[in-house]
Amino acid sequence: MPDFQHSFNRRCLQHDYYSRCIYMITILKSPQAPMFSSITRNPNQPKISPIVELYPTGRIIYDCLDELRNDYPHIQILRRIAMPDHLHFEIFIKEKTEIPLGTIMASFKRNCALRFYDEFPRSPLTEQNLPLFQPGFNDKIAVRAGAKDAFYDYIADNPRRYLVKKLCPEYFFHRLQLEINGIKCGLYGNLFLLDNPIKSAIKISRIPERTPDFVARKREWEETIRSGGVLVSPFINPYEREYMDAAIRNGSGIILVADYRFSDRTKPYKELFDQCAEGKLLIVTTEQFASPPPKIDYLHAQFLNAIAASIAGLAPRSATLLPRPS
Repeated sequence: MPDFQHSFNRRCLQHDYYSRCIYMITILKSPQAPMFSSITRNPNQPKISPIVELYPTGRIIYDCLDELRNDYPHIQILRRIAMPDHLHFEIFIKEKTEIPLGTIMASFKRNCALRFYDEFPRSPLTEQNLPLFQPGFNDKIAVRAGAKDAFYDYIADNPRRYLVKKLCPEYFFHRLQLEINGIKCGLYGNLFLLDNPIKSAIKISRIPERTPDFVARKREWEETIRSGGVLVSPFINPYEREYMDAAIRNGSGIILVADYRFSDRTKPYKELFDQCAEGKLLIVTTEQFASPPPKIDYLHAQFLNAIAASIAGLAPRSATLLPRPS
């Protein structure tokens, strides 16, 4: 198990960044830079519907994305959204090239900063030659069928999720149920982890080497952690919990499949409390027991793992969420 530490600059060691591929890129605003956009609620819509207004910095970023194609004809920007403090976009590298993804991203970030300095020469950012973005970038690699559409939908829905988090904090606590495999499960934590386009179910045998396709699955789990995806599992045995601990260290998301009830005063245990407070934990529970059972037999473990696998297979915004009975 690799010793993951959180890093926004970590790349996937097994991936060829010169190859034809689709990525979802996330770049963070530097603390000193002005906001990229504002997101407010559309008062003319009954449901929470966002209005995104680009600030001058956001418009500069969009212009530079448009011009990126002139410098690199082999790329295509499929979707983009400038959030207040970060940028998401989906990029298609259409053919194998001699220019790696990191070089393209460095060029884009440099062009954005130079354009900002030129348009706002008296800005404190310009006068102090401060960066527009934080160092590095995060890349999610489209390695599964449907990943392209999942990235596209995730980026498109980002403003709505932002508004829901801001306006409806109660959505992060068990006011809704998830129906999965015909079972209505209680929820505790950040339900938007269900919409993450990179989710991977962890199931490891008591003797790890007997896990089917173990080497390939390890690569998948490590890439999910590296890219800031979500691990889904009941995390029953120590080997599975090692990956949960690695996800926590890396700042990645966790969906814990459980079988016990949570009350309004129940809090996640130990390190999971901080994970929940940071919006990086969702507990999905069948609520079969009043408290965590001391032991889980083989059939019950298989039952929880089947739920985890189904959750990992959910596309963004495809989860069936129901009002919780009062």
